[in-house]
Amino acid sequence: MEASMNLLLSTIEKTRIEMIDLAKTYGYSNPDVVQCSQKLDLLLNDYRSKTNNY
Repeated sequence: MEASMNLLLSTIEKTRIEMIDLAKTYGYSNPDVVQCSQKLDLLLNDYRSKTNNY
């Protein structure tokens, strides 16, 4: 379980950095930025649901 949580946290961090880089390049309302933000939201919701079970 810990390995999967570490992978999830790593994916969250990579997605967060990707979103910031995209926003710096294209602006916050760019469809790619919005899509990346939505992906990050899903990952964070997944993390929250897994940590609330402890």
